[in-house]
Amino acid sequence: MHIRRTAPRPRFGRIAVAGLLAGLAAAAQAELPVEHNRIEPLAPATAERIYLTDPVMPHLVDGRVVVIDGRKMKRLAVIGSGFSALTALSPDRQWLYVATTYHSRLQRGERTDVVEVYRTDDLTFSHEIVIPPKHAQGLPIRALMQPSADGRFLLIQNATPATSVTVVDTQARKVTAEIANPGCWGAIPWPAAALRFSSICGDGTVQTFDLDASGASAGASRSARFFDPDQDPVFMQYSLSGSTMTLLSFHGTVHRITLDGAAPAFAPTWNFVSDADRRQGWRPGGFQLFEVIGDRMVVGMHAKGAEGTHKNPAEQLWTIDLAAKQRVARTPGFGTLSMTRTREATPKLVLLSGLDNTLRVLDPARPASMRKPLAVSEPMGETPVYLETH
Repeated sequence: MHIRRTAPRPRFGRIAVAGLLAGLAAAAQAELPVEHNRIEPLAPATAERIYLTDPVMPHLVDGRVVVIDGRKMKRLAVIGSGFSALTALSPDRQWLYVATTYHSRLQRGERTDVVEVYRTDDLTFSHEIVIPPKHAQGLPIRALMQPSADGRFLLIQNATPATSVTVVDTQARKVTAEIANPGCWGAIPWPAAALRFSSICGDGTVQTFDLDASGASAGASRSARFFDPDQDPVFMQYSLSGSTMTLLSFHGTVHRITLDGAAPAFAPTWNFVSDADRRQGWRPGGFQLFEVIGDRMVVGMHAKGAEGTHKNPAEQLWTIDLAAKQRVARTPGFGTLSMTRTREATPKLVLLSGLDNTLRVLDPARPASMRKPLAVSEPMGETPVYLETH
């Protein structure tokens, strides 16, 4: 006969449970403080405030705009932006415009396109304007939606896939026109002509459109060909300095166009990629891949470039002297996908890394210092692509 002995069970487990139950009973009898929700006012916006548009590609119906204090690199707010939104700020920086799409059953059902308008002082929703269900649904870039120079009209690129531009009167809160721009892309407002905008066309020309005082179409004109779309196409990213628009080609050709007077005026083109660098395959790449600050341009560059690498993050940042027409510095690229400048007397450069979604602030006035950022953020958003500063 086999006798099995068992050790006596410890009593401290029962004692601990009893003590826990007694503690919970005492806590239940104690009166807990009442919690109150509150809204903390935002500090006044500074030139360092950043608006980061994130289409959140893993779940596109749930886009966001992340608002960031660029001085402290602190997230201030997240604004929902629906499906494949375009964003822009008014010229006076008082309003944030979000052109987006909603479906009645989230990912299906009746489609409604609207421009949502938010106050930038407290980031609260103000109102919406219904627009035709045609706005371009793609990764946001500056040329797809911009306000006119005086802020009255909002210009929105459409694609059905036929191309046109919706004109929205932000004061009357209504659509005033849909202007066809076949074979062309983008709505680039003229800086000193509130009733004029231009598009870049696939045949290498610029088409310029005029509005009347009510926002209706008042005619159009087309320029001579200024680039060869088959040999060296241009990026749709552009940078404005006064009335001068800078465009950049896939192979590093600089195009400077003055948007003033009776028609666009084209400066002679030139290329900043040397023969030695071209043999190594150095090319521009990214979304907001360059920015002009004063008489210098900073552009994201990658080596071993080929067909289809034009969106590659930057391996290096090249600083180009636009007056001397030569490179003056090459510094680390930080995987930069997009960049923009701050709107202050001595602008800073804000970078978005396509490698880890972090933001960096650089001082472009001292290219040698650009090896070490002034500030670095934690990762922001999920798949952010577009930057704008206050």
